[in-house]
Amino acid sequence: MAQTSFLSTLRGAAVAALALAPGVALAAPAALVSADWLMANRDDVHVVETAKSAEAFDESGHIVGAPFIPYARLAVEHDTPAGPVRYLLPDPDDFSEVMREAGVNSDERVVITPSGTSVNGDMTVAARLYWALRYYGHEDVAVLDGGVAAWRDAGGETSTAPAEGIDAGDFTARAARPEIHASAEDVEAILEDRSATLTDNRPLEQFIGLFTKDYVQASGHLPGAVPVPFTLFSVARDGVHYWRSPDEVRQVLAAMGIGEDEPVVTYCNSGHVSAMAWFAISEVGGHADAALYDGSLHEWTQSRERAERLIP
Repeated sequence: MAQTSFLSTLRGAAVAALALAPGVALAAPAALVSADWLMANRDDVHVVETAKSAEAFDESGHIVGAPFIPYARLAVEHDTPAGPVRYLLPDPDDFSEVMREAGVNSDERVVITPSGTSVNGDMTVAARLYWALRYYGHEDVAVLDGGVAAWRDAGGETSTAPAEGIDAGDFTARAARPEIHASAEDVEAILEDRSATLTDNRPLEQFIGLFTKDYVQASGHLPGAVPVPFTLFSVARDGVHYWRSPDEVRQVLAAMGIGEDEPVVTYCNSGHVSAMAWFAISEVGGHADAALYDGSLHEWTQSRERAERLIP
């Protein structure tokens, strides 16, 4: 899958990321929307649910009429110069097929909802789908803050299963936005010239090398990377998981010494939990230069030379 370098492309203005209050006009762009906003605009948007598995919604239920997109359709295997790499972004045609099967049209606003009852495999996957849609040029997309759990608590109607048998949409991937995607070559350049800050979004035990996923061929972290665990960007209230506020996201970055104008590349083991960090940093916190290293350490450590550069 050919991709243009993150470092060679100027990032445009950051997308506003404040949750919309009830009654705010549909046209106002936002990366996060509230359950109240969705109730006021439900007939004018296309809602899709996503998580690692549909069982994530057993507790919350499903928003009536919303189809389910599993994580496995958003993270697939590709052949790379370093060998086969799993969990990468689908190519444009395959991604378009996934969206069409979910009934998504190219000209409509999409609202992505997790279950809202957990973070890993739930909020993380919603962020991954958001990033993929933005990468493939679909700007009119948002995430439901608090997911189905927030929708249910606000009085929204739920069902026991996701929608099936919906009409296919006409979604077509547009020109890719390379400024939000980082490649292994971009990371190589960053290690040489320190032109961006690498944030390691895994749990700290993985950052310091105490634990390693079986598909990552070395332990530790990339040289110079700053530990920013993905879980910092969520907060639970009454059992519902919400995103941190823009000010809180900026507080996290400031505490880790990351400047407001400093380019950031998020990574993890496979581009999964780092998608959540990217969403928080870029779309919630409004950080203008942020990209996701999709291949992350799975791709990086396919090369023995690169793997040996990790710091335990």
